[in-house]
Amino acid sequence: MVDYEFYVNQYLGSAIPEKVFSGVAAQAQRCFGKLKRVYRVESSGEAAENMAVCAMAESLWQNRNRGLTSANIGSVSVQYETDRNALRRDLFDKASIYVDIYRGVG
Repeated sequence: MVDYEFYVNQYLGSAIPEKVFSGVAAQAQRCFGKLKRVYRVESSGEAAENMAVCAMAESLWQNRNRGLTSANIGSVSVQYETDRNALRRDLFDKASIYVDIYRGVG
């Protein structure tokens, strides 16, 4: 699994705080594992796969509050539309920067 040291020193990430990184990275690792089960994924090695996981972790971290559908504070009302498909596409796109993902038969 990707550790915070790799995230900061190799991926050069800074968006995810160290205290929550392991949980977010574990979720990203599970998402990447599912990509590998569903699609044919080719990479140049473990470092490329770790970079993909870091990119996916940042995407998950940035989308962490999107589950809120509405909030009312006094006379102010805010609504957020949850779009899981958009998040899935974003995770796929982020991973495909570092690894080759093939859809369909091959």
